[in-house]
Amino acid sequence: MPPTKPLLHELVAEAGLPEVTSYQELSGHGFDHQVVHATLADSQQVVLRSREESWPVPVGRAQFLTERDLPAPALLGGNEFATLYEYVPGEMLYKLLAENRMTEALWRSVGTAFRRVHAVRFPSGLSGPFGPDSLTLKPIDPVRDLHERIAAAEPRLEANLPFVLPHLPRLHAIIDAHADPLRLATTALLHNDVFPANIIVGADRTTLIDWDWPRVADPAQEVSALDEWMYLAGDTHLPEPFFDAYGPRPPNTSLYRVTGAISWFGRGVFNGWEIDSSLDEARTHQVHGWRDSLVAYLTGLGDRLDEL
Repeated sequence: MPPTKPLLHELVAEAGLPEVTSYQELSGHGFDHQVVHATLADSQQVVLRSREESWPVPVGRAQFLTERDLPAPALLGGNEFATLYEYVPGEMLYKLLAENRMTEALWRSVGTAFRRVHAVRFPSGLSGPFGPDSLTLKPIDPVRDLHERIAAAEPRLEANLPFVLPHLPRLHAIIDAHADPLRLATTALLHNDVFPANIIVGADRTTLIDWDWPRVADPAQEVSALDEWMYLAGDTHLPEPFFDAYGPRPPNTSLYRVTGAISWFGRGVFNGWEIDSSLDEARTHQVHGWRDSLVAYLTGLGDRLDEL
């Protein structure tokens, strides 16, 4: 990968923007890229995301998001090793939660952002990834998919949380009982990586950044993932002001919340109780917290199934 500073100046120049006057490298919160925040000669601010491996510039995807006025930063340029985006003012939801500074108004802003994304709808029964330049949809049976996700998690559960296993036949039965709502749910565009560091809450709007893995699926999956992050942050669920702006909770949210926790334990960044040794100290501490919170959630799985 080329050095960050030449990449920054190169992409700014190619975009026809004024020269860089200052820049700052950002770190923390599990960034998977090198991230640089730069100020240009006209006071405009931009963000450079660079990486070691080559990656297609997501021109088609960025155009799709822009044409629909979705809450995403504009793509200004890029090459195989880096992308240049407009800077989005605000603070990470991750930080606001950690410092207990989320207000009802800010939660309504977050709800509005996700309502706008999930308003991009597709026919029931179709799902798939949105790549850098193409959207690939195919028929999918969400009932079979959930059964397979639970089955895939069983080896880790048996090795680390065997007390969960007796509840799984009941969960499979509940999935079958919810077959019609699962199969008839309208699918929508999902950001698909709603880690709170990817949600920038500003004074007048919320923007979702890092659109690396969007896909089309039941929006209940994304709302349940947000619920899960709230639990990992020390709360129990998304607060009501979020739904004041977003609208009613999607019908399948509670079921995806339970199955999502099991699936994540089965394929997360930890292998049972072992944490990835390549993570730095801060990320290791973070992942320990996620794992322990998931274990606490799954310890009460029987009660959670009673609520479905």
